[in-house]
Amino acid sequence: MDKGDQLSKYIPEFPNKEASEKIRIKHLLTHTSGLLGPLFGRKFNRFSKEMFRTIDSLMGLAKGEELVFEPGTGWKYSNTGFLVLGKVVETITGRSYYDYASENIYRPAGMANTDCYHLDRANPNLAIGYEKAASHEGIYYKNNLFRHVIRGGPAAGGYSTVEDLLKFDQALRTYKLGAKESVDLLLAPKPELNSPEYGFGFFIEQQWQVAGHPGTFPGVSSQLLMFLGTGHTFVVLSNYSRGREPVVNKLASLILEPERGSQLPPEFRKRFTN
Repeated sequence: MDKGDQLSKYIPEFPNKEASEKIRIKHLLTHTSGLLGPLFGRKFNRFSKEMFRTIDSLMGLAKGEELVFEPGTGWKYSNTGFLVLGKVVETITGRSYYDYASENIYRPAGMANTDCYHLDRANPNLAIGYEKAASHEGIYYKNNLFRHVIRGGPAAGGYSTVEDLLKFDQALRTYKLGAKESVDLLLAPKPELNSPEYGFGFFIEQQWQVAGHPGTFPGVSSQLLMFLGTGHTFVVLSNYSRGREPVVNKLASLILEPERGSQLPPEFRKRFTN
């Protein structure tokens, strides 16, 4: 696959044919495609979660979506774009996205506790997310079971552990998951695509040589940060909304600005800790 290929080459049946001829694979990888979503919005909430277990069923949520800017001319985080990338993987490999990810990422990296689980099945030791809410009776916590997709995918909804995400980082940076040239390409910003702070699937901060990605959903707050210059890595997983923030702030400040205590550079704080 060439990252400059048109989306229409792999998904000729894409609902918006004109958009598929403008969008390149590299636009999907950098959130510069002009497809926004969000996938898990009003349309998703109108249907039974039982309907969405496969990439094809989730793709139905993207029907009718129009480009909000011409591909390559702007940047906006797009769950839809990464869902479409999952469909591209299935088209090229002839395998389900889930099987391909397991065989080519999780197993080689030794990530035994990472997957997109069916949430209506028995899954040992699986955390439930909580968010704070208020009522006339006071503050309480509600779980996210009825807001969560029944099975996640390339856009959102996967489960992992701190140990497994550290294994992913180590496998990536020791080139077990791809050649050095490929890893360097992933972890480099793409200003030529209007993506100066994002590579292929990773937020990038060049000044402090940091790459990583957060995860945010009601009852979910996570962050993987790889300090490429120092070799440090930290992973924060919380099953409470916004739970990662104080931990990420403190850890990052100790690594980046030890002499300044908790005073993180404002650009770093905005990108990685909020």
